[in-house]
Amino acid sequence: MSPLVGQRVGRVNDAKALRGRGRYIDDLHLAEAHAAIVRSPVAHGVIRGIDVPDDLPTGVAVLGPQELNAAAPGRFPVLWWLGDQTQHHTELIGDRVRYVGQPVGIVVAASRYEAEDVVDRIEVTVDELDVVIDPVAALEPGAPLLYPDLGTNVLCTVETGDDAAHTDAVFATADRTLSTTLRIGRVNGLPMETRGIVAEPLPDGRLVVHVSTQAAHAVRDGICEVFEIPQHMVRVVTPDVGGGFGLKDHLYEDEAMVIAAARSLGRSVSWTEDRLESLTVTTHARDEIHDIDVAFDDDGTLRGLRVSSVRNAGGRFAVFGGGPLFTALGVLPGPYRWEAVRGVGRVVATNTMSTGAYRGFGQTQAVAIRERAVELVARELGVHPADLRAQNMITAGQLPYEVRTHLVYDNGDYPEALRRARAMIEDAPTPPDDGRRRGTGWASYVQLAGVGPSVINEMIGVRIGGFESAEIRMDPDGSVRIFSGVSPHGQGHETTFAQLVADELGVEMDAVTLVTGDTDSAPYSAYGTAASRSIAVGGGAAVSASRELADKLRRIAAEHLEANPADIELGGGTATVVGSQVSVPIAELARLAWRGLGLPDGDVPGLTAAHSYDPASATFSYATHACRVAVDPDTGAVEVEDYVVVQDCGTMVNPTIVEGQIVGGIAQGLGAALMERVSYDEHGQPTAATLLDYHTPVSASMPDVRIDHLEIPSPYTPGGMKGMGEGGTNGAYSCVLNAVYDAVPELGARRIESPLTAPVIWEALQGAYAHRRDEPS
Repeated sequence: MSPLVGQRVGRVNDAKALRGRGRYIDDLHLAEAHAAIVRSPVAHGVIRGIDVPDDLPTGVAVLGPQELNAAAPGRFPVLWWLGDQTQHHTELIGDRVRYVGQPVGIVVAASRYEAEDVVDRIEVTVDELDVVIDPVAALEPGAPLLYPDLGTNVLCTVETGDDAAHTDAVFATADRTLSTTLRIGRVNGLPMETRGIVAEPLPDGRLVVHVSTQAAHAVRDGICEVFEIPQHMVRVVTPDVGGGFGLKDHLYEDEAMVIAAARSLGRSVSWTEDRLESLTVTTHARDEIHDIDVAFDDDGTLRGLRVSSVRNAGGRFAVFGGGPLFTALGVLPGPYRWEAVRGVGRVVATNTMSTGAYRGFGQTQAVAIRERAVELVARELGVHPADLRAQNMITAGQLPYEVRTHLVYDNGDYPEALRRARAMIEDAPTPPDDGRRRGTGWASYVQLAGVGPSVINEMIGVRIGGFESAEIRMDPDGSVRIFSGVSPHGQGHETTFAQLVADELGVEMDAVTLVTGDTDSAPYSAYGTAASRSIAVGGGAAVSASRELADKLRRIAAEHLEANPADIELGGGTATVVGSQVSVPIAELARLAWRGLGLPDGDVPGLTAAHSYDPASATFSYATHACRVAVDPDTGAVEVEDYVVVQDCGTMVNPTIVEGQIVGGIAQGLGAALMERVSYDEHGQPTAATLLDYHTPVSASMPDVRIDHLEIPSPYTPGGMKGMGEGGTNGAYSCVLNAVYDAVPELGARRIESPLTAPVIWEALQGAYAHRRDEPS
């Protein structure tokens, strides 16, 4: 039987999803009551109270700050602590509001409609304070302070790579230097299913919470900290989850209010976020400014990269604090040899929604910083951007390789990915001469994936482990269940985990089922599904546990067939003595095992195996993206006409799923580059609060993506998987930016700001035309 790993097996859950038979939070209909959230109407101020109407309908309850704080005496944890960080926990409600939409109360009624009507009649009284939206303005002397006791809006500083003296010395000896500033706009991950929660207090005092999340155990842990209740009293269950992208990686304040209301009222309560709430008060991402210096020699040798950054944290830290900026500066070197790389940054509070985890988690920004710098050097020297990249890339023979920020890359062939991508994009048919301006963009990256081990997490201040666990159970009829701490929200885990385990146990794939998303049954996972680590680390745990179970099957088969366990081969649902026709069905071995019959000495009844896998190292997938854009000079509209990717994510368990992840990631990168932006007015009021204002890619925005693969297995993970879910986004954002700048150099090389919308491009072109007209003839 051919191995399942590597095959384009159809996703086992597609029929359910495509026919609308999934069960998401709003499909559960478990609650006796429904909630709506009372939110701050202003961006900054001191709460004086909320005025509740006297004539509330029967059965309606309102919990304000006083009741909620009494119900939830604990605090929300910040899970990444960096050097001088001042905010390690956040509160449910303090005496201040710091962004529009901050939750300050909750209304519970028989229906969401009734609850919304009451919310509209509640007045939140706030003594307004001055507002600061821009992170650079928040650093100015006299700027409004969000936390006056700190005396500053800086929540933490970060530093990576070489020290200042070494970096300055490298820059001093380089032939040339260039500088630019890159402002990366604020975006929203925009999952198709918004957040939602059902909280059900049980008669025995336990609490059951159904929630749309990427990390069931992290939510449970958060609930227990906020409400100061023991973990065995809380069960968190995740039904089908319609996308997460990092936004659903923790417990939110409004979700905690639903739990508080359910516990206080003794009734089950549900709440589903509407799209306006999703756009304004679900964690945003990025909103960073990077001042970039690059040093190089006349022969094209890249020497030094120096970056000074500011990130807008919003009104308070999200769960991973300043981690996205630390990550961005930590992966700056990419696939190139540098003599010095230095990153310093500040994470700054402003009166906006918090920014936090989003697909890429800082690595998208790092690619944009570095690859824009490389493009500037290529243009300055007049060399092909691909030639400059190839000249400076770490070669396969130089791996493993420690970069200037102390990451040690494992294996791969970065120049080969670049070479293939160049051949693909340059061999494409010549576009028609239709009056539009063409440009080609490039982006090469090495992605930190499969995050762990735990000891490294601890070293860099991440207060959760980097391991994953799995339990494999073969039932008496030979069917198999995988219990995993990572849970899917569109990645296809149900299929890929089954492929991995079926191969190890020698059973048919349809005999294998994945069980996730229930803290009462799933193995503990502090991370959940995030950071391109599910298949590398969670899958690695499943492979390791499967191998332990397979060894037991071989021992039982050997006892039954009077053979040596080393001579037993599992496959096609049977255990066979190698080189013979002597075999026994695996289901028969399972029946014997569970009856305790015919077992080898030392083996106990049953067929289960559990393994906690803490990787020896993170993994490093990589790719080169290249694209060609056409820009209409009359409108500024951009069409991405051609897009190619050559990538290596180690063992590809299912190439179709890998390619789906790449294309989905490219859509998010393209959107951030060209159209997506969360914005505020000067008073801190959101100005992109509906999908009429917050523009996202649609199918017509997307090119046909051509993909080629290298497949060099990781030396660290059982199975060789490297992880890649964020790669498409990481490459696409930078690749599209570079392509537009190649087509429209009038945008200017010294300051870059995304998204590059049609009006931005049109105005740049009009400015250039006007400048030419004004030049003396």
